[in-house]
Amino acid sequence: MWHVAVSTPAPVSADGHVPTRRTPRVHRPPRRTLIPLALLVLVATAWLVLRPQPASARLVASGTLDVDEVTLAAQAAGRIADLSIDEGSRVTEGQLVGQLSDPVLDVQSKQSISDPAQQQLTQAQMRRMQLLAPETGIVQKRLAHRGEFVGAGAPILTVADPTQLKLTLYVPEADLARVRLGQTVTLRADGFQDRVFGGSVTTIADRAEFTPRNVQTQKDRQNLVFAVTVRVPNPDLALKAGLPIDATFED
Repeated sequence: MWHVAVSTPAPVSADGHVPTRRTPRVHRPPRRTLIPLALLVLVATAWLVLRPQPASARLVASGTLDVDEVTLAAQAAGRIADLSIDEGSRVTEGQLVGQLSDPVLDVQSKQSISDPAQQQLTQAQMRRMQLLAPETGIVQKRLAHRGEFVGAGAPILTVADPTQLKLTLYVPEADLARVRLGQTVTLRADGFQDRVFGGSVTTIADRAEFTPRNVQTQKDRQNLVFAVTVRVPNPDLALKAGLPIDATFED
């Protein structure tokens, strides 16, 4: 069967002319409307970029607890006649912990009995032979022993106060603005899972340095950091020097 396509003729007007088919026009907004829309888009974009960003997570750093040691040194040369204090002994500031002897000074002391001026000088020299604890604390190291001859300025022992520890943290240069003197720091140690300790920032280094080799990864050690010292009260002596600590700076 054959199919024949039949086209519909265009309508003809009374005068015999075929009308021209018009293409529908697309409505476009006027330029005056487009300009405010463009400005609105620019303002919205700028607000998204420049709006205040939400505060990031608290600054966290890690370090190792340390204690300041004070060295007791001999004020004069002599032989250690007495040093009964050993490592781990508790002492108080000014406590007599040892005595030096000098045969020449002993003779001068006996001869100065009849001479008040000489006796006063000899007594001052004898006081320099006493070994007095430099501060209240616990003896950390004993560097000399009874019977040894030591010169003036020779270290005899070291004393530290374990109730006051310090923690040195290294803060990246970009985070330095988040640290301030007196700021509270929350401390956590692996050996105390259920206990949180506290400290406060006492010093902030004025000069940047590279992260010490024994801290963090090799990549982190190439960054500029600032050393921040935190004072850590330790009244019950629970914390020990050398203990690793994770510190969180409170806002």
